[in-house]
Amino acid sequence: MKKTLFGLLLVAVLALSVVASGCISGGGTTTSTASPSTTQSSATSSTTSSTTQTTSTPQVECGSGKVVIWHAMQPNELEVFQSIAEEYMALCPNVQIVFEQKSDLESALKAAIPAGKGPDLFIWAHDWIGKFAEAGLLEPIDDSITPDVLNQFAPVAREAMEYKGHYYAMPFAAETVALIYNKDMVPNPPKTFDEMKQIMQKYYDPNNEKYGIAWPINAYFISAIAQAFGGYYFDDKTEKPGLDDPRTIEGFEFFFKEIWPYMAPTADYNTQQSIFLEKRAPFMVNGPWSIASVKKAGINFGVEPLPPIEKDGKEYWPRPYGGVKLFYFAKGAQNKDAAIKFVKWFTTSPDVIKQLALQLGYIPVLSKVLDDPQIKADPVLYGFAQAVQHAYLMPKSPKMGAVWGGVDKAITDILKDPAHADIPAILKKYQQEILQNMNG
Repeated sequence: MKKTLFGLLLVAVLALSVVASGCISGGGTTTSTASPSTTQSSATSSTTSSTTQTTSTPQVECGSGKVVIWHAMQPNELEVFQSIAEEYMALCPNVQIVFEQKSDLESALKAAIPAGKGPDLFIWAHDWIGKFAEAGLLEPIDDSITPDVLNQFAPVAREAMEYKGHYYAMPFAAETVALIYNKDMVPNPPKTFDEMKQIMQKYYDPNNEKYGIAWPINAYFISAIAQAFGGYYFDDKTEKPGLDDPRTIEGFEFFFKEIWPYMAPTADYNTQQSIFLEKRAPFMVNGPWSIASVKKAGINFGVEPLPPIEKDGKEYWPRPYGGVKLFYFAKGAQNKDAAIKFVKWFTTSPDVIKQLALQLGYIPVLSKVLDDPQIKADPVLYGFAQAVQHAYLMPKSPKMGAVWGGVDKAITDILKDPAHADIPAILKKYQQEILQNMNG
């Protein structure tokens, strides 16, 4: 779900449109409990049958009736979600979980919910929470988010599900970018940026189309360095952009002085990824969505957080934007009671979250699963999980919509002549443009 996390920048992530027709039937709110299942669906067991399960599913609360979930997932994702829903329906036979694909999810939701024809739940990254809450399209679930529920999640997930004092969603995974390295070229990952730079210098050979690192250039991808020294594109608390903050300027200058010189001179995502896949660079900065291509290319690889930058006696960790995948509760849900019970089970069951991790590569945000030995033993899952610990949660405010374009315009201006660009002046220019767009 690459675009999810870019919040509107990167190519294709889950597209959205098609307005649902007809009312969604609900059901009663009768509550019952069921014992956890000791078996998994065939789709799940085929993947994990050789694995010793070290987690357990909590007692299940069952509602009744139909719970409709709108989504824009890829087929492989949907298959796993349906398999998990079947497990729940086996435990709660009076509940029917129905997934409905929407090719334009955002448009469909905005048309259907005000008309009373929306779903009970929908799935997307957390960066929609602000604009949907402000538009009155979400149902608060404050009474259901007790401390014992909230404290089961990693801090980044707890922050993602809340907007202006209310909870509207529950989390099940996270994603961010990390350093993916070719073990045949770099047996041991760099522990500091200085070590990484030395390796980049070693492999940089542009005359032979070889480079020190492959790194797509846009607002999302270089956020790691732009925000490394305490800078930011946008502060959710103050709802102010920060391109002209000296710390943001420092981050941009660092990127274009210390990293860009060892890269192929292109910002293009596909080109940068191809450089790593073709083994023409030892490193790539990318997200979990890229791992299938890395495996297909036959690269012996590892995943680590971007290493810290040591400067003036201090250590600064790169802070890439991070996103959290959520089940949102739609305003006017026909079957809120059953929806809450299902989502609580889904998001707080270690076995469920572990399935998502092992089968889809989803990065867990449930603390019990983060500590699971099998997750820790998986270099990809654990590497990205560690990167999430340093992530800067993508802003939730709808005002962030005015920021993405301004940052990308600033990057485009810098890329016209990176060696001589007046980065402070460029960032200050687009800070003013962003403020004008936000206010007008």
